[in-house]
Amino acid sequence: MQSGTLADLRHLTRTTVIAETAAPAAGLADLPGVHQPQVHDGRVTFDVDSDHLDGAIAALSRLGLRSLTAHPPTLEELFLRHYGEEIPSDPTGEGAA
Repeated sequence: MQSGTLADLRHLTRTTVIAETAAPAAGLADLPGVHQPQVHDGRVTFDVDSDHLDGAIAALSRLGLRSLTAHPPTLEELFLRHYGEEIPSDPTGEGAA
């Protein structure tokens, strides 16, 4: 069982990155800690193990960053990933009623 503050537990999981680059974002899947990169309309979205975030950002920088958003996991995401449950996707961002 893991315990600690939210900041302490974040190292156990992944950060979500959304970026737009000048050059095509090819080869990101080969970087350590990068998971499921998807390119759509000139943007790349992927999850990266928090301890490999700096390497992923460096690779994006070499491609000519135009925009970058990165957010650490929420407490709910940490909990669901730790216990092996799928994180429900909610394209509306409104959550369950």
